[in-house]
Amino acid sequence: MNLRHLALALSALVLIGCGSRVKTGDDPTNEGFKVEGDVVTVSASSPVTSELVLEEVNLEEIGSGFTATAAVSPRPDSYAEVALPFGGRVTRSYARLGDRVRRGQVLYEMASADFMEAVKEYVENSNAASLASSNLRRKKALHESGIVSDRELEEAESESSDATAALALSRQVLSIFGADPSSVKVGQPLRVISPISGVVVKNNLVMGQLLSEDTEAPVAIADLSSVWVTANVKENLVAGVVKGQQVEIESGGNKVTEGKVVYVGEILDEKTRTIPVVVECINHDHLLKPGMFVSARFPVAVKNAVTVPSTAVFQGPNSKFVYVCQDDLVFKKTPVEVENIEGGRMLVTSGLEGGETIITKGGIYLSR
Repeated sequence: MNLRHLALALSALVLIGCGSRVKTGDDPTNEGFKVEGDVVTVSASSPVTSELVLEEVNLEEIGSGFTATAAVSPRPDSYAEVALPFGGRVTRSYARLGDRVRRGQVLYEMASADFMEAVKEYVENSNAASLASSNLRRKKALHESGIVSDRELEEAESESSDATAALALSRQVLSIFGADPSSVKVGQPLRVISPISGVVVKNNLVMGQLLSEDTEAPVAIADLSSVWVTANVKENLVAGVVKGQQVEIESGGNKVTEGKVVYVGEILDEKTRTIPVVVECINHDHLLKPGMFVSARFPVAVKNAVTVPSTAVFQGPNSKFVYVCQDDLVFKKTPVEVENIEGGRMLVTSGLEGGETIITKGGIYLSR
């Protein structure tokens, strides 16, 4: 007997959702079954047979691809939180939220005792290095004339070397502040510059605000003309995903843009059984915002796929589920993980292996 005929033959079944109690009343679909945990045992009489359709789950190949949930984030090389290695007080701000800035542009100024001390040491070391170098040249000339001994020349060379090393260290300290050693002056404010070109996406500066090196970065710059979309792909689907593959990005069921796979993860998330796949997308219209959740559609043919009608899948308090036939009159609520595919069907990525018989229509009565 085929499964549809079997469904029609169950003329005595009454289907009510798991967790419901046996009821009596005018609605005949609320009578005649017993619930034990996730298992529903139906009695031998029911007027709802015309609503019940069963289908055997078969393995198949789908060529329309699959979708995976994904999240938008800035590219790591196109996002910068401008933090400080030293403390100080904000004295002037040049950039407002939403402003476009270029790399090296001054974002704000601050009075920093640490910076002033670094500038002072640089100027002093610069003068000392210049003096030591001049003294070395003079000692070399006198040494050639026999006026200065070898020992005096060696002392001058050592002093010049030490002064040069101290000056180089001062330059490195100024580079931490992003300052140009050739233009610094004693007493000047610290000018904080943008490390990348982009748009000011965060600006929490307050005039007179005292910032310490532990303070959260008050300014962030992002270039969102290109973003990353990271999709979580089930382990049994990732085999067909390769670097360079074109992927459609959807939001609210509508295509937003396309992207290219730039990275397929090497480590499986043991909790979700997924692998991260990074898709780089051109985002000139800025329709993709960091933090958004979207869908990534991969045009990958999936072999040995388990698919079910969308009418067979229900949303429970903790997960989606289907009703699996255990016996002629026994059905079990079975958790599944699914992805949308075309034609009113869903790809089951976890929960079913194929060969099971499930309720594809009429399960609504079990879910009341």
